Amino acid sequence: MKNITLKEFVLVFFLAVFTRYMFSIFSGVDNFAGPDNWRYLQQSVRILQGNFNLEEKLFITAPLFPYILSLFKWLFASKFVLALEAFQIILSGVSVIFLMLSSKLIFRNYYITLLTGLVYSVYPVTLYYAHQFSQESIFQSLFIISMYYFLLYMDKGRLNSLLKFSLIFSLALLTKSIILLIFPFLMLSVLIKFSLTKKTVGHIISCLAILLLMTFPYGAYNKLVNGSYVIASSGQGGHFLTGHNDDFYTYISNPPPRDSVEYRRLSIMEYKIFDQLKPIIEGKNHKFQQDIYLQAGIKWSLENPKKLFEIAWINFRNFMMPGFNILHHPFNMWLLTFMISLPIFIFAYVEIIRNLFANYKSHLTIVSIYSGMLSVAIIFYAYNRYRTVTIEPYYVMYACSFVVYFLQENFKFFTATKTSTENLLQSQK
Repeated sequence: MKNITLKEFVLVFFLAVFTRYMFSIFSGVDNFAGPDNWRYLQQSVRILQGNFNLEEKLFITAPLFPYILSLFKWLFASKFVLALEAFQIILSGVSVIFLMLSSKLIFRNYYITLLTGLVYSVYPVTLYYAHQFSQESIFQSLFIISMYYFLLYMDKGRLNSLLKFSLIFSLALLTKSIILLIFPFLMLSVLIKFSLTKKTVGHIISCLAILLLMTFPYGAYNKLVNGSYVIASSGQGGHFLTGHNDDFYTYISNPPPRDSVEYRRLSIMEYKIFDQLKPIIEGKNHKFQQDIYLQAGIKWSLENPKKLFEIAWINFRNFMMPGFNILHHPFNMWLLTFMISLPIFIFAYVEIIRNLFANYKSHLTIVSIYSGMLSVAIIFYAYNRYRTVTIEPYYVMYACSFVVYFLQENFKFFTATKTSTENLLQSQK
C-alpha cells in the first residue's frame, strides 16, 4: 500500500492555510460576521474586567472560546485580530491533516487520503468559518483532531488513544456543547466493536472520567454562581423551547418576507413565549429558568402534536439537505451552496451505506456522529451551522472515497490500491 509522504502532508497543510487566508482577505466575510460573534466579544470584555460569569438570556455559554478571545486580547492588545485569525487558520490547517489521517485509518487508500486533504483544503463551507471569531473554527478543528484519536482507538484498541480522544474531545465540548449527544453513540460503538468485556467497560469508564474531570471546574463554578451544574454549557430548556413554539413553527414552515419587521423579530428569536414567561422567571436562578422553559416547550408539544410532527420532519429534511436554507437566504446564495454541497452529500450518503453493508464495524464512527447530530436536530432544532462544523468534514471524506471507488470500478483508475473494505472482502474469498 502506497503511503502519503511527509512532503505531501506539508504541501496539503500549506494549501489549506493559503486558501483560508485568501478567503479571509477576498471573500468580504468579516471576522465578526457571524450572528454570535459580538456576544463573545462582549463576554471577553467582561472576563478581562474580572466578571467570569457567561450566563446569557437563554443559556450559559461554553467557556473555551470567550476565554481564548480574552487571552489573545490580553496578550496582543490592539493586534489581537491578526493574532487570533492566524491561530485559527493554522489550527484549521492542522485539522485538515488530521482528517487525512482519519481517512487513512478508515480506508487505507493513498488516493482517498490525498483527495480528502485536497478537497477539504478548498471546501468553501468550511472556509467561511475558519477566520471568524466564533466557536465554530476552533471547535471544528478540535473535534476533527479528537475523532482521529477515537478512530485510532477503534483500529488498535489501545487505551492511550482513547485517553487522548477524551482529553481533546473535552476541549471541543467546552468550546461547543452540541457534541455531547454524540458521546453516548461513540461509547456504544466501542461496545459493538470490542464486545462487552471488563477491559472494554474499563476503557469507557476511563474515557468518561476524563470528560467529567475536564468539565468539572466550569460545572462547579456555575453551580456556585448560577445554581446550576453544567457539563460545558446549559440551555437545554431554552433551546428546547426555542424549537417548540408557535413563532418557531412559523419561522421554519412559512416565514414572512425577509425584509419585514416580523421576519426580523423571528430571525433574532424574539419569540412571544419568552415575553410571556418573563414575569415568572425574572429574578430566579438559572436552573429555575431552564426548568420553566423546558416545561413550556413540553406543554406546547403536547398541545400541538401535528405541528410537533411537522417541525420534526422539517428539522430532519433540513439536516439531510445540502447548502443553506432557501427560506432564509437569497436565492443566489442558496443555489451556490446547494450546487457546491450536493455532490458531496450524495456521494457521501451512497458511500456510507455501501461501506456499512460491506464492513459496518469499520464505519461505526460516522454512524455515531450522524446519530448524535441528528438527535440534536430532532430534539432541539436543525441548524446547518451545527452540521457544517461536525459531520460535513466526514461527508467530504466519504465522498472522496466514492469518487476513487467509482473511478476504480468503471475506468480502472487508481487500481494499484484498494480501500480497506475491498481488501477485507478480497481476503475473505
